Amino acid sequence: MSHGSLQVTVVEARNLKDQDTLGQNDAYIELYLDKDYKQRTTTIKDTNSPKWNETFTFNLQKGDDTLHIDVYDDDAVGKDSIGSAKFSLKKIQQGGAQSEEWVKLPAHLGFGSHGEVHLIFRLS
Repeated sequence: MSHGSLQVTVVEARNLKDQDTLGQNDAYIELYLDKDYKQRTTTIKDTNSPKWNETFTFNLQKGDDTLHIDVYDDDAVGKDSIGSAKFSLKKIQQGGAQSEEWVKLPAHLGFGSHGEVHLIFRLS
């Protein structure tokens, strides 16, 4: 049974940690509530501050309260993880229908940062 929908607009990222020895990241983001239903942005080449402005829609089910955000560097052989974060949807559900957030990508053990992702959330 569906409990409404969540629209997530991936606006941009900034200060992404470099994963490449030469050049900058070829970044993309995977978003999901459930590992089986991942959605992803296009890949933006050669920048640590990519701009996407792409919107994704998720059908919310009972118990869906965390959005997973994984940022990757697309390489010729596979992908490198730049960083990942979890965003609690309870914050939006309590605050109203729309929210705009800069979500930090914490570094290992929470010391420092691997950058930030700018997201706009809309509940309906």
